[in-house]
Amino acid sequence: MLEAFLSRQFLAFLFAGGFAALVHWLARIMLSQFMPFGWAVALAYAIGMATAFALNSRLVFPRSDKPVEKQARDFILINLLFFPLVWAVALLLNRALIAMGVPAFTEELAHGFAISLPVLMTFLLYKFYAFRENWHGQE
Repeated sequence: MLEAFLSRQFLAFLFAGGFAALVHWLARIMLSQFMPFGWAVALAYAIGMATAFALNSRLVFPRSDKPVEKQARDFILINLLFFPLVWAVALLLNRALIAMGVPAFTEELAHGFAISLPVLMTFLLYKFYAFRENWHGQE
């Protein structure tokens, strides 16, 4: 399992995921101008997810022989599993930072931290499930 993290594929995943996380984070900042923080996190999550799927399917896991619609289905399911964690941590950490008297950027800090939580687990789930190579119709 450790060799999966010591690979070019993992570095590509970090690059793709980092870019998708940046898109997610910036989208949330823009959306927060028009809606409450919690809703902005949720909508930005979907935007980041779409970006992450496009980058991962093309750059990180291009050799997957799994049909694209099944890749997308499984990718969405994996990310839906992590959504409650990201959403709850963002909201709770934001409140905690405010309660601790942090003077500025509490939403940005809380959201950035929350986005980073599922990185290692999502890589493994993408590699061995959503974008699995040698799929051959196996569910």
